[in-house]
Amino acid sequence: MHDVTAAQRIASTVLHAAHERQARRVEQISIALGAMTMIDPDQLTFWLEQVLRGTVAEGAEIEIEQLPLIVRCTRCDSESEVAVPDDPIYHLMPFAPACPACGCEEIEIVGGDACVVRSMRITEASDDE
Repeated sequence: MHDVTAAQRIASTVLHAAHERQARRVEQISIALGAMTMIDPDQLTFWLEQVLRGTVAEGAEIEIEQLPLIVRCTRCDSESEVAVPDDPIYHLMPFAPACPACGCEEIEIVGGDACVVRSMRITEASDDE
């Protein structure tokens, strides 16, 4: 269900930015989706299309770049990419990665834990509109 919530938040961000810029239409939305969010890109696209119906962003092209989980170990200070398992259990309980280099479980997440609107392309309203 967090796919729907993520879509609603993205839609809110996009529509707010479009309103501020007096956009006539949102043509394209670019999203960075971290692996640790556990959000399915296809589900996110589906729900965004639903949430954006009837708005200036209806029919916008949705581009999603999937970003890997990057961690830094507090013990050995290595920075590594960690594969996030595609297991439904992690939608119910948190995934706790360990350092791939030394196995330490005390790590910092450096990247891949967010869902961010990177950019959007709009058609601006003309002066006579």
